[in-house]
This record gives sequence, C-alpha cells and structure tokens, in this order.
Amino acid sequence: MKSKYALFKQLIDLFEEYEQAEEHLDLLGFSRWMSDRLEEEPKINQKVVPKKKIPHNGASSSFLLELNEKARFLEIISRMARYHEFYTRKALKDLIINTRLEFLFLQSIDQMEKAKKTDLINTYHLEYTTGMDTIRRLKNNGLLDEKQDESDKRAKLLLLTEQGKQVLNQSIKRIADENTLFFAAISENKWKKVLPVLEEIDVFHDEVYQNHGDKPFAEISNLMDSLKHYYK
Repeated sequence: MKSKYALFKQLIDLFEEYEQAEEHLDLLGFSRWMSDRLEEEPKINQKVVPKKKIPHNGASSSFLLELNEKARFLEIISRMARYHEFYTRKALKDLIINTRLEFLFLQSIDQMEKAKKTDLINTYHLEYTTGMDTIRRLKNNGLLDEKQDESDKRAKLLLLTEQGKQVLNQSIKRIADENTLFFAAISENKWKKVLPVLEEIDVFHDEVYQNHGDKPFAEISNLMDSLKHYYK
C-alpha cells in the first residue's frame, strides 16, 4: 500500500509541475505532458512502479521467465496466434472448413473485386505452396471456382460457389463468437491500448517483408538501421 500512496503523491507533484509549465490545463494535455516528462527522465517512473511478476504456471511460464523482454514479447505474440488457431478450429469443427486460413481465404475472395491467387497468398504473407494447398482444398471441397480474367487472359480469378457462400455465412458468426471468447478475460480498455503499437510494428515489417524478402539477413539488418529513424 505504501508504494501506491507514493505513486499518488508523485502524480500530484507532477500535476503541480504541469500547472506551472502550461497555461491551459486539461487531462489530455496533462497525460501527454507527463508522457514526455517520463521519456525525458525514465528514472522517475522506475522509482515508484514495482516490476510486475509474471504468473508462474509450470514449465511454460518458467521458460518465458528466462527470456529477455524482447524475446518474451515475440514469443507471447506467437503463442497468441496459436491460441487463436486452436479456438478457431473448435468453432469450425463440424463445417467443411476447419482452419482460420481457410476462413480468411473465403472471406477475402468474397470481398475482393478481383481475387487472384498470388494476391491472396501475398495478403497473408504465406509461402506459395501453403497458399496453393489451401486454395486446392477449398476447390476440392466445392467452395471455390475459377473464371478467366477479362483484362488478363493469362490469369484466372477465384470466386465462391453457392456452397462456398453458404459455408462462409455459417462460419462468420462462429468466428465472431471466437473473437469474443478470445478477449473475454481482458477488458477492451486494456487490449485496445496495445493495438496501435502492434499495428505500427506490422506496418513497418510488412514494408520490409513485401519489398525486401529476397535479401539476406545481413542486408535486411542494414536496411533496418536506415528505416527505423522514420518510424520513431
């Protein structure tokens, strides 16, 4: 409790400092001013806020505790993707489709004006063989068909069959329920705060992935050094 009261006192002290520095006072302005202040002097935050402990739930958590913060962040993101896939499979269990990727392909083809195979595969950053295998399964199950692209006779466009539309409509509600289930244990105020950070990371790495995927690691590393200044 003592540390909590110390935090409140520090907050009051910071507001007094903000009041002296700024002419127009409001909560949004104070939050931005305080954020800038903490960036300038991060030790202010470290004096009061105790380091949170990660719940220890067996070997899995023990492994995470051994990782540095960046590695732990990336591993947790990877785990979340696997949890999402796990719940999605259960939600779609008795349908013809049973994976998140199959659902996303049907949904994207339904929304895209011209659904080319390569565009679809690139949208989800897939290996070519993985994307083609997914398209093949959907076609073999009678959910997809192809037609000639009128503007490019060499290309074929994907479209949903009537059965594909029915399966998509059935799965949309189940996926919405899965999304709700996934976030049931955490408030919207918490996960929505994380979303802008993840979107910023995604935009940066999507640019590298789409345009420099053929380069070796050393060259990509050098590229990062030149690009990162534009994203700070």
